[in-house]
Amino acid sequence: MIKILGRGERSRPERADGAESARTPGLAPRLLALAMAGACLLTGLDAALLRLSLPAPVTDAGLAPGSLASLHGPLMLVGFLGTVISLERAVAARTSWAFLAPAGLALGSLLGPAGAPQTAGRLIMLAGALALGAIYIAVHRRAPSVAGDVEALGAIALILGILLWAAGAPIEDCVPLWLLLPTLTIVGERLELARVAFLDGVVETVVAALSATALLGACLHPAGDWAAIIIGPALLGLAVTMAYHDVARRTIRSRGRAAGAVRFSAASMLAGYLWVAVAGAVWTIRDLEGNAYEIIIHCLCLGFAFSMILAHAPTIIPAIVHRKLPHHPLMWLPFALLHGGLALRVGALAVGALGPWQVGGVAGIIGILAFMLIAVTRAVSSGRIGSRP
Repeated sequence: MIKILGRGERSRPERADGAESARTPGLAPRLLALAMAGACLLTGLDAALLRLSLPAPVTDAGLAPGSLASLHGPLMLVGFLGTVISLERAVAARTSWAFLAPAGLALGSLLGPAGAPQTAGRLIMLAGALALGAIYIAVHRRAPSVAGDVEALGAIALILGILLWAAGAPIEDCVPLWLLLPTLTIVGERLELARVAFLDGVVETVVAALSATALLGACLHPAGDWAAIIIGPALLGLAVTMAYHDVARRTIRSRGRAAGAVRFSAASMLAGYLWVAVAGAVWTIRDLEGNAYEIIIHCLCLGFAFSMILAHAPTIIPAIVHRKLPHHPLMWLPFALLHGGLALRVGALAVGALGPWQVGGVAGIIGILAFMLIAVTRAVSSGRIGSRP
């Protein structure tokens, strides 16, 4: 995710007129990485339809039966979210080698659906994850902060999860670690903004401790079901702490000319924290298996990570592609589809209803695709950063 700037701050990687700074890599690597992330997303959504036992544009042609559906998690968590996060970090790092991170994560994730040897894809993914870790090391040396350390814990979780997968561990043991990449990255970035606004050091320490506890619980997950009593309460604590201190609690009541965009972002953030709380509560009382497995994964991935993408897209996309992304009221449609579909899906899983579960899943897929279409259309039609309306 893109660093969120406080009032009066300017982003350093690009000049105000949209031109590249001397140390910033060109636009082509960004667009290529973004296209690969999009390919991971579309393939992952196709796999989601297969997991929902619904018709999909692409099936398991050329792969073993059920193989594409089984790759839904890696494609979405590592391939799409991992690539988007590492692409933002590479842009902020303003150095060419940093683009090894999004390239490795995306390419490695796409090799599996393409039928390449599993070992090759996972090793390439691991190389991308290690490059992301190297970016955080460089960031820490340049400007150490608690928020940056929390984000780095997400990168460590990604590396450990891919290492387990490359070693042949069941994917169920890798998913808890992969889930922490988007979760802790977003928590770290929101923590940084809260610190700039009004947060004190005590809350930073609490958030860092809860984040480290969540990582510990994810690492211990393969050892037994009891790890749920570590990671579940940690996530619940993060949700409550961050929702209480996040500036979104103030901006949701914004008024004025830009109030529509501000309220949309705030609503997306607060809804995301709600789903983290649901995931933490469920994980506290249930292990990551059965219906609880799907509830927890989708609360964190769809309810939190994708909701934060909706909130931050007007900052992410311009920083990467140098195109404006102004808010449009139509963006509330994918918001409603995403969260309404997830609520229906969670409710259906709780009572074991197949039909509503499928409807909720399709609503979420349509919501993601609708937001992609709106974002691309708005960015293409709105012109470059610094250009006149």
